Amino acid sequence: MAVKDKLTNTTLEMLLRKKISKPVTQSDGLGLSIRASPSKVSKQNNMNWLFRYRIGDRTSNPETIVLGNYPDLTIAKARKKRDEFKSWLADGKDPKVEVALALEKTLKPITVSDALDYWINEYATEKRTNSLKHRQQFNKWLIPELGRLPLGNIKKAHWINTIRMRSKQYPVAAGYVLRNLQQALKFCDKRGYELDRSIFDIDFVDIGASKQSKRSQRLVEDDSWQRLEDLIKWLGTGKMMPYYRNLTLLLISFGCRTQELRLAETKEFNFETRVWTVPAAHNKTRDKDQAKGESGEIKRPIPNELIHMLKNLCEQSSNGYLLGELKRSETVSSWGGKIYKLLGHEQAWSFHDLRRTVATGLNDIGVAPHVVEALLGHSIQGVSGIYNRSQYLPEKLDALNKWQERLELLRGDTDNVLMLSKSVRA
Repeated sequence: MAVKDKLTNTTLEMLLRKKISKPVTQSDGLGLSIRASPSKVSKQNNMNWLFRYRIGDRTSNPETIVLGNYPDLTIAKARKKRDEFKSWLADGKDPKVEVALALEKTLKPITVSDALDYWINEYATEKRTNSLKHRQQFNKWLIPELGRLPLGNIKKAHWINTIRMRSKQYPVAAGYVLRNLQQALKFCDKRGYELDRSIFDIDFVDIGASKQSKRSQRLVEDDSWQRLEDLIKWLGTGKMMPYYRNLTLLLISFGCRTQELRLAETKEFNFETRVWTVPAAHNKTRDKDQAKGESGEIKRPIPNELIHMLKNLCEQSSNGYLLGELKRSETVSSWGGKIYKLLGHEQAWSFHDLRRTVATGLNDIGVAPHVVEALLGHSIQGVSGIYNRSQYLPEKLDALNKWQERLELLRGDTDNVLMLSKSVRA
């Protein structure tokens, strides 16, 4: 059995002051030793702790690591390092490699900013349409206070205190920042980043956040279509900027998400097959769809009444975007949230409420629920979602044609839609 801990503090002190003319090495056991060398500038000798080991059997060349100098590195700390190295060897790890990795980590630790950038660049940019907004929120809420600090040193209290600095003024935004932060760090955690996992225990109450209220506004309620009729007739007055007039008309025609039109490109519209294919990148449910082996695309047939308008928009686009430009989601959402005031409606509604309105209207005119869900681009849940991959194109076209007939009745002037379609850039 190998003898260890041969040296004593007394032995080391004597060796430190002993007059020597050449290096002297004394073993402490289990690969640890001390080497004393004469000093040219001091009466005391230079003394360094060494650890010697082999990777493989005794025929392999020995390796040596300098642990530090005595007395700065005490005998107790040197033995602790030796035991750590022996543990690495038992696990098949090379102590030199592990020491180099630890040194690099100490000299250049992963910062909070590094981790959040990693999630944005490696995940959010490809998987989320609003990755730019996530980056902007991180830069405003987290980076100024914590960005330069090592991620592994940040504790639960640091995250809470930093977010609470702004949450009182922006409680809803605070909730979004927290959820995106937690998702980002889960992504980093799975890829080996060192962090305090108590971040995942933080909830809205801890940071003073609140959830966005879920308004359920529809412009068709209690058998009254008046508010939708007001909007449709207003579209024909020419009082709306072309971008928003075209956006609004298509929103109430297809029941699609605002982002699907805001990001829509002319190449998505096939006028031979008369199908608009929304790519997975613009589809909110793409991750769920692709997890089930689906493409994540949404296919919507183009009703006859919209062919002329959409062709004009595609032909007049100079940058590939259907609506002629790419506006920020916040800009579009803000503008859409003001229309109800211009129409004199008492209850506030937004662009997303037009989607609910179309869903309600389609159900009211007798369109089957599964066709409505398919038109909206919702993922089919449960077993049906696994086996039923149909796009229901014929059923969708029939539903949209019926919906266009209803919109024409509300419009009151069957020539009005033709006028709108011919003046898409007026």
